[in-house]
Amino acid sequence: MPSIASCLLAGLAVVDRAVAAKYSLSQTYDSSNFLKEFHFRETGTVPERQDDNWAWVKYQNVKDAEEKGLVSVKDEKVYLGVDFKTKLKNNEEGPRRDTLRVQSKWSFREGLVITRFYHMPKPVCGAWPAYWTVGENWPLYGEIDMYEGWNLHSVNKPAIHTAPKGTVGQCYLDSSAQSKIVSEDCDNQFQNNRNAWAGQGCQVEEEKDGIWGSPDGGIQALEWTKDTIKLYTWQIGNAPKNIDSDNPDTSSWGTPSVQLSSPGCDTSKAFGNQTILFTLPLCGDPPGKHQFWSQLPADSKSGKTCHQITGADTCVKYVAENPEAFKDFYFGINDVRLFVQDAQGSDDDNRNTKGQLSLDSSSSSALTFKYATSQSSGDNWVGIWPEDDTQAPTWGSTTWDYAKESSGSLKLTPPSSMKAGKYKAYLLSSDRKILAFLSTFDYKPESSDSSDSDSSSSSVAFSVKTHYYVNCGGSVNNNVDVKPGNGVCVRTNCDVGSLEIPSVGSCPDGQVRISYWQNADCGGDWYGYGYGSRGTCRGLWSNGWGFKSLWISCADPASDCIQQGTCTAAPEPVTEVCRAGADTKPDAAAFHLKTRYSGSCTGAVNNEVTVPHGNGQCIDTGCAVGSLEIDSVGNCPDGELRISYWDQPGCGGKWFGYGYASRSTCRTLWSGGWNFKSLWVSCAKQSDDCVSRGTCAIDDPSGNNVC
Repeated sequence: MPSIASCLLAGLAVVDRAVAAKYSLSQTYDSSNFLKEFHFRETGTVPERQDDNWAWVKYQNVKDAEEKGLVSVKDEKVYLGVDFKTKLKNNEEGPRRDTLRVQSKWSFREGLVITRFYHMPKPVCGAWPAYWTVGENWPLYGEIDMYEGWNLHSVNKPAIHTAPKGTVGQCYLDSSAQSKIVSEDCDNQFQNNRNAWAGQGCQVEEEKDGIWGSPDGGIQALEWTKDTIKLYTWQIGNAPKNIDSDNPDTSSWGTPSVQLSSPGCDTSKAFGNQTILFTLPLCGDPPGKHQFWSQLPADSKSGKTCHQITGADTCVKYVAENPEAFKDFYFGINDVRLFVQDAQGSDDDNRNTKGQLSLDSSSSSALTFKYATSQSSGDNWVGIWPEDDTQAPTWGSTTWDYAKESSGSLKLTPPSSMKAGKYKAYLLSSDRKILAFLSTFDYKPESSDSSDSDSSSSSVAFSVKTHYYVNCGGSVNNNVDVKPGNGVCVRTNCDVGSLEIPSVGSCPDGQVRISYWQNADCGGDWYGYGYGSRGTCRGLWSNGWGFKSLWISCADPASDCIQQGTCTAAPEPVTEVCRAGADTKPDAAAFHLKTRYSGSCTGAVNNEVTVPHGNGQCIDTGCAVGSLEIDSVGNCPDGELRISYWDQPGCGGKWFGYGYASRSTCRTLWSGGWNFKSLWVSCAKQSDDCVSRGTCAIDDPSGNNVC
């Protein structure tokens, strides 16, 4: 298989050594805080599935894991294991063996992670241990498997998975790393029927300094900068002298086991914020499949199969009936240490983009987060969503507030409608770029007796949830409680088309007063009042286009100044505030874009289009467009560049629905450009489209790979 020229790689290796980073300790996760900082998941990434790879497992929450002895934190050590005592029935449906899937509640983007183990899981037929990282929306933001293998493999087989080349560009392993390369193409969809299959990513075998299955443990370090990702592995006693330092310098560490670097891979595009996982699954796909159990050697090299070694016809039968085989199948962890790169002078390009977000404390009255980012801005913000909200963080939030400093502490007040359960949090830029995220946390509002509940209910005039769509559809942007006699300013920022007003509260029918303001924070021109009632959905004036904030209160319409003739609202503007731009003439540009071959806005330009305000245009893509490069020209508001996908050239044939984008962005297109031959582009609000309003249906795109 072709690889990057060795002379180029050699040159890159020399350059990389010269700019090796120095780091400072940021956080340590060990027996003192491990149970607080890691989430013990009971399902795979998909909540409806027990495991992402159909393993024969029953993942345990932290309480049950402690009671059953699957986790312990004592003597400055963390033990993560499986049930090795209970004999189970040979039944695919279960009950299944108790084990663990442990994921950090925090994430990191670039930096150095050093993990010191005192014991590695023993290789056992049917077992599949892994220590790895993963980004949101897998595989879009990448996956790095630092320690992985199954059955009786004799070496560690690290792997890296990236999104398709059309989305993030190419990613090939550097051949200068010391491990034996099995497959060098990290594209998770790549396969060649020789040494790579779909879902494998790029993979190596650590034949030197291996720690696979070591009862003495070992040390692994993951170094991630804007230019490279490296994995180092050392046996106990063989690690660099500065490995225990709070300020390690990686320039003395020698050749890594695994390496990705420019130009072989643009790691800044291929990887987003990562969380860390320790997983101990059993059977599943591939180790429990018939081919791997009964046909291929258990050590993946030569010799007997697991079927021949164990005498069990299936993986499930062996795992169910032989619990004692898994006594030494556990991770023994001393600590996980997270380092951030020291600044190189004052040039931002020489500093790592670091982002951290953690929950410092939680109560029914406040959620306190600690955050840090090198991309500080007065428009950055922290928001929270239900853990199972698949739209997060692209739409709405349960509650949010600005995080204006480079680091600090932020208190968010949970709305009364926020129920007990699991949530996640993001630190975001103004355009919702993820700077850091907290993958999960538990929220448990303080319980109250019935008298307190009655008192609380009567102390609320009404509650409001703001929705993007005009019919109270879509994600919730704000949750607001308004007390009798008070009012609240709600920032809508052109993202609110309706108010969902629950029945809770004491405000009389027709007296939820809505006051429309031109600017955020209820300033600028005032456009008058509207009214609503509890227990209804209230569409807003101008469908949300004409204002950026609302003042809401409980008041009788007869008392307002317009009814009494004592005030006058500002006239409706010719151009609504959410449509306004630098140039609002009828023939002004709404937006300007270039169509690109690659999904990451690289490659050949196929079309260049300027769309006037109020118009649209059909673009024939010819199966050669994977993304839209949209510059800042124009007045189309954020999130309102509408993309309509068509089966045939000329915007004909089947229609596959809408997508939306903003100016000054790169917009990857649906299906990577494979399932359509033309686009209709225009500027329009999503809440106005026929799909959102339920007045049309898209054609079925399944099996329609027209390209």
